[in-house]
Amino acid sequence: MIPDKSIWIAICCGFCLTACNGNLQDNALSKLENLYCVRPDSVMDYYDLSGDSLKEFPDLSMYVIRSLNLSHNQLNKLVPERLPLGLERLDMSHNLLKGELEVKKGSMPTLVELDLSYNRLLGIFIHESNLRRLILAHNNLCSNIVVTGKALRYLDLSYNRLLEPRRETFPHETDTILWEGTPPGEGKAPSPPALRSTYQFPAPAKAKKE
Repeated sequence: MIPDKSIWIAICCGFCLTACNGNLQDNALSKLENLYCVRPDSVMDYYDLSGDSLKEFPDLSMYVIRSLNLSHNQLNKLVPERLPLGLERLDMSHNLLKGELEVKKGSMPTLVELDLSYNRLLGIFIHESNLRRLILAHNNLCSNIVVTGKALRYLDLSYNRLLEPRRETFPHETDTILWEGTPPGEGKAPSPPALRSTYQFPAPAKAKKE
């Protein structure tokens, strides 16, 4: 539940004053502390929280941010209910995501681009999303990849443990998949590491008229 705006502004002002006093010697606030000083009804096209030493996913659900950069932190999970309103692009590359990640239907309705590269994911399941671009390069993905929905057009699976993308695990509308070699010593590389492969599925066959 989001508090009344006047109450929230008072909380933010108190937080900022405390943060300023606490960081007086450093003479600087963290990027997240600066964001918490912004009115929650503000609309931002882009906000950069990269390299802010974040270990827990911040609650940004009271803000409207169209593009958010959370790369180069220490985050080990993605929490959709804490994402900003109206978010269209999210960069969570270079974090500590691991294991299997599941994104439920309707949990990120406005998101069209998601970058989860350079993590430790073993599997990913995204249900009925509006994603158009999904970047999963440099993870540990093997075969547990399922993306449903009709919007996805671009998928980057470079440098994982996949031997070959499987048509049935992606929407038929996905026309381009980047599928480059796996890191040295991890699985079999489908192509030399220096060679970028663009995997294009053939269009579904049309039924013949009798």
